Amino acid sequence: MPYFKVMLSGRGIDLLFDGTPVVGFFTTRLVRADDLMTAERQAKDLVLFDWQPGGSYAAINRGSIPSMTVEDSFPVGFVTGTFARKPSGYTFYSHED
Repeated sequence: MPYFKVMLSGRGIDLLFDGTPVVGFFTTRLVRADDLMTAERQAKDLVLFDWQPGGSYAAINRGSIPSMTVEDSFPVGFVTGTFARKPSGYTFYSHED
């Protein structure tokens, strides 16, 4: 089963991060799936888990569960999929242009 890197953006949130109000984020997930469409769905589900009740950002988010957009997605090789660092963080932004 191949590995895929999926870059996502989320918007519609409202939380304070390091004292700054943020409204959206970018994040990347590395997933293993049969095809690209399934990989994108898995990556979205992994991210949404953090924002739904019980997730790590649910209690501090004053906005809604983020609406997700796939910014880019592509297959990666076995070595990268198996041994590379698994991305898991978020890059937040404070306003929309």
